[in-house]
Amino acid sequence: MATISELIILTVDDLEDQLGSSKYPNFVAASEKMFSDQVNAFAERVLADDKIRAIFVSGPTSSGKTTSSRLLSQILTANGRNTIPIELDDFYREEDLRYDDEGRPDYESIDTLDLELLGASLEHLFRVGEVAIPTFEFARRRRFYEDHKKIKLNQGDIVIIEGLHGLNETVTSHVAKEARLSYFIMPHGRVLADARMISNSDIRMLRRISRDVNKRGSSAMDTIDYWPMIDRAEKDFIPAYLAAADYYINSLLPYEFTVIAPLARNKINESLERFFDGTLGTSTYTRNSDGFSNLRRAVQEASRLVWICEQLPAVSPTVVPAGSLLQEFI
Repeated sequence: MATISELIILTVDDLEDQLGSSKYPNFVAASEKMFSDQVNAFAERVLADDKIRAIFVSGPTSSGKTTSSRLLSQILTANGRNTIPIELDDFYREEDLRYDDEGRPDYESIDTLDLELLGASLEHLFRVGEVAIPTFEFARRRRFYEDHKKIKLNQGDIVIIEGLHGLNETVTSHVAKEARLSYFIMPHGRVLADARMISNSDIRMLRRISRDVNKRGSSAMDTIDYWPMIDRAEKDFIPAYLAAADYYINSLLPYEFTVIAPLARNKINESLERFFDGTLGTSTYTRNSDGFSNLRRAVQEASRLVWICEQLPAVSPTVVPAGSLLQEFI
């Protein structure tokens, strides 16, 4: 059972104290090291046990699952343990989505995954040593197979299974306990600003807003309007998956509040301006005919996030190192 790390608490004054050409690079380096040290410690545990054949990675949206598993893979490979990635997103069911009462599609629940196929694939991989892994195309909700995704498990190889539900017992049970290790990843910190706090959920929402606008073509309002679906699902699984994990990794990088928050604030302001001038497009995360699941709530939440982000100092994203977890979100 993993134990969540101590909450990292910062104030606006703390962040402002780190500004300046002499201090800020050290702040960035210390933040990055805080994260990489955790991944290195986990890698050392894996390398110390030749029996480990599978690593299960779980965490809520925008927690850093992809970057952490990639960094872990690099460390293990450099030390002679080849790794094979499996992303649970490729095992989504092809059936039509369910929707909540306000029209949000459910991409979050465990039963949106084809657990039967996933289980059969893992069983075949560890029994036979070879299996074809599907690719899921979200736009058309179809699953297909590609030649380059036929994976072969050689002696000493380690499979890294990563996804929202990577620590569900139905997923992990296909590998013997002595042959698997796992971690749960999530940012765990807060910033105090005039009696208001940026919470863990806020941190991830700001990360996702920045990522979705830059890399997925969504508006900030789309992400905010969809967030209640994410929030409900996470309340169901975060405690259970944290309890099931062997290790916990805190993916908060303290300097990100000076980088991600301003980026997200700008994206939110763009959505608010379009809302007020009547040019805001419809959301990609709803089936409601009026274009949003609860636009009034989303606008209120957008205004709250902008107010909080305005309290924080802003630094150019050019300070983010090339291999940083934050590259997922900028």
